[in-house]
Amino acid sequence: MKGLYPKIMFLVGGVFAITVVAILASVYISESRRIEQEGLNRAEDLSHMAFEALYASMRQGGGREGNREVIARLRELGAFTQLRVVKGNPVLRQFGAEPDELPRDDLERRALAGTEVREIHQENGYRMVRYVMPLRVRAECQRCHQAEIGAINGVISATISLREYEEALRRRRNLSLLSLGGGLVALGLLSFYTLQRIVIHPLRTIQQGASAIAQGNLGHRLEVHTGDELESLAREFNRMARRLQESYGRLAEEQGKVLAAIEASQDAIWVSDADRQVVMVNSALEQLTGLSRKDLLGQRCRYLFGARTHDGASICDTSCPFLHPDTHSGKVEACMPTRLGKEAWVEISYGHITGSDGHLAGVVHIVHDLTQRKEVERLKDEFISMVSHELRTPLHHIKGFATTLLQTDVEWDVETQRDFLESINRESDRLTNLVDKILHLSRLEANELPMEKEWYQVYDIVDGALTRRRSLIGNREVRLHLAPELPALFVDGREIEVVLMNLIENAVKYSAPGTPITVRAEHRGDAVIFSVADQGIGIPAEHLERIFERFYRADGGARRVAGTGLGLAICKRIVEAHGGQIWVESTPHVGSVFSFSLPSSTVAA
Repeated sequence: MKGLYPKIMFLVGGVFAITVVAILASVYISESRRIEQEGLNRAEDLSHMAFEALYASMRQGGGREGNREVIARLRELGAFTQLRVVKGNPVLRQFGAEPDELPRDDLERRALAGTEVREIHQENGYRMVRYVMPLRVRAECQRCHQAEIGAINGVISATISLREYEEALRRRRNLSLLSLGGGLVALGLLSFYTLQRIVIHPLRTIQQGASAIAQGNLGHRLEVHTGDELESLAREFNRMARRLQESYGRLAEEQGKVLAAIEASQDAIWVSDADRQVVMVNSALEQLTGLSRKDLLGQRCRYLFGARTHDGASICDTSCPFLHPDTHSGKVEACMPTRLGKEAWVEISYGHITGSDGHLAGVVHIVHDLTQRKEVERLKDEFISMVSHELRTPLHHIKGFATTLLQTDVEWDVETQRDFLESINRESDRLTNLVDKILHLSRLEANELPMEKEWYQVYDIVDGALTRRRSLIGNREVRLHLAPELPALFVDGREIEVVLMNLIENAVKYSAPGTPITVRAEHRGDAVIFSVADQGIGIPAEHLERIFERFYRADGGARRVAGTGLGLAICKRIVEAHGGQIWVESTPHVGSVFSFSLPSSTVAA
């Protein structure tokens, strides 16, 4: 019996049952005593009635026959089991009469002594009452008896059975008890119903409402209208629920803002609990790792991310926040796998979540992708390396030739001076070309270089590029394959020529002397495709994806060839500015084919 309501009902029912039993027992005892007393009174009344009837018979001189007749009539009442008249001394009331009976027992003898005697005994479970009363001589008795008035001349003995009388009283008593019990039961049921309506039902309503509120249904309201303390309690519950609803509403709003900020963050974020299991992630983390929320949530972060420090150690073994509970925040730079199957350098910042008991309850991790920063650092290093090489060499030559010409102790002939000046001029052009390329790429990336588009024939663009690179090509064979009836293009002809010039320059620089270069142009679908092919050293497959990045130089033989690493990046920006695409196909030691397309938007109708 765990519930409050069963306990209340059991308690009330127990009290009610005890009360009913006590009332019925009290009534039963009272009625039993009343029956006992009424039985005695009944017996006494019958005895006196018999006494007076016999006295009257004696006064009238009925004699024995008269007494017997009276006794017979009295026995017809059904109560008397024994009734007789006993003389104290055998006295002849009339001549020739037989003497009366003499006393038989102690009760009759005591009655002859002048005492009215009563005896109660049980017979077959019912009470029998015997009354023995003395017969005193009265004035009218002297006609037959020679005795003084008041003298005791005999006794009357009457034995009365209370069976029928008490059975009737008991039936009436039992009927009364049954009626009383039924009334009490009806009263109890009414009391239980009233208790249920005014106490139990409101309490159950309050309990159910409190349970609903505890389960998060803060909009639930209690409907209790009893006009007493229970209604006041229900109002307090409703007030508490309303305040909780308002507080949770504000909390949910703030939580929504936090979650929205976390979800909108460009940095990857995850939260782990005290068991180091992931309990919250954002979309950026899914993008970074390639794992879905379903795969991430509930897992231990150690087995998900595999982040390593610069020396290759797992950050879970060296920098895990749970290993340093006294350090509430910090950051570590690490390398971790990404969804592309590659590794990326990231900066992981963390902050402790403190529980209500003051202990560490969880950790918030913020992963900032350092790829761009590392790329900028790489580009910076490559730029510095390129500039230090590409600038130092021509400057060194210019400085050397100029210093030589300025020597006063040496006479240089005109031809030698001219050669020196041409070298200075050539190296100056080289520096100018480098600076122009850097500025050109910078303007392209910043969208500050407007494309001056006009209608150009494909042949004119290709011929212009070959003409401007004639000195570089020299005696090398150039195989030109231009499809017939190529459409005119609405492009910036000078920029497209720059693309072809850079591709031709690379083909010459990265192929052996005497090997041919092939230039093609054809119409495929809604685009014109240009390509420049060589039979040079080729490009390893691992470098193809990054070959169009700024300052990127492939490994191998390419490092032995002078260059800035800007030409292909410029080509990519120009082609994309025209809505096209550029790509490369290469096999090491076989050659490379660089191609680019101009889509339908640049093809004349």
